[in-house]
Amino acid sequence: MSTKAPLSYRTTNLTLGTFLRIMFRPRYLGRDKIPVDGPLIIAANHLSHIDPAFIMTATKRPVSYMSKKEHFDGALRRLVFKQVGVIPVDRDAGGKDALKGAIDILEEGGAIGIFPEGTRSRDGKMGKGKTGVARLAALTGAAVVPVAIRQTDGVWPVSKRAPRPWRKFYYKFGDPMYFDQKEQNHENFREFTDNVMSRIVELSTECEEYWEEKKITTRLKKRIAAWREK
Repeated sequence: MSTKAPLSYRTTNLTLGTFLRIMFRPRYLGRDKIPVDGPLIIAANHLSHIDPAFIMTATKRPVSYMSKKEHFDGALRRLVFKQVGVIPVDRDAGGKDALKGAIDILEEGGAIGIFPEGTRSRDGKMGKGKTGVARLAALTGAAVVPVAIRQTDGVWPVSKRAPRPWRKFYYKFGDPMYFDQKEQNHENFREFTDNVMSRIVELSTECEEYWEEKKITTRLKKRIAAWREK
C-alpha cells in the first residue's frame, strides 16, 4: 500500500474508525511524532485484539499489518482485511511472501505496523522482541516509531471473546528511531531491537504516569493536599 491511502482504505477507516472511536475511548499521545511521509514501521507492544485497529485510526497514513492466513477465513473479516491492506501470513510456508509484501510496501514509501513480541501478552508483561523489525528497518531505511499501548487488555482481554466498550486506553508514540549500523548482522539486529523494546517500556511508564495523573482520585488528593498547605 502506497503513502497515499486508496479510496477503499479511506472509506473503511472513516466508517469503521468512527464506529470504533464511538464504541471505545482511545487516547493518543504524541501522534505528531509520526512522520508524514517516507517508509515507516510502527512498532508496539501487544495486549489485545483491538491494538492494530486503533493504530490504524491514529494516523491518516495507511498502515498495513501482517496477520496469519487463518484470520481471513470469515467472509466479513476477509473483506475488511482486504480493504485495509492486511497482509496474509502462511506460517507453514515460513511467511516469506508476507515479508516480501512488507518490504515492497516500505520500499514504495508506505507504512506497516509490527508487534515485535510476535504475539499478545497474556499477563500484561512485555516479552522479548524478535529482530524482524530491525531487519526490515535495515533493508529499507524505514523510520521505526515505538508505541506503548496501555489498558487495552482491560478492554478486550485475551481470554474473552468479546470486547468491553466505553473504557479508556492509551497509545503513546515516541520519536522515530533508525537503524544506523554499518553492518547488517545478528548482533546489530538484536541491539537495535532491544533498543526499540526499551523505548516502548519507557513510553509505557510515561503512559501509566499520565493515566494516574488523570484519575479523579489523584486530582482530588492533590487538591486536598494543596488546600491543607494553605
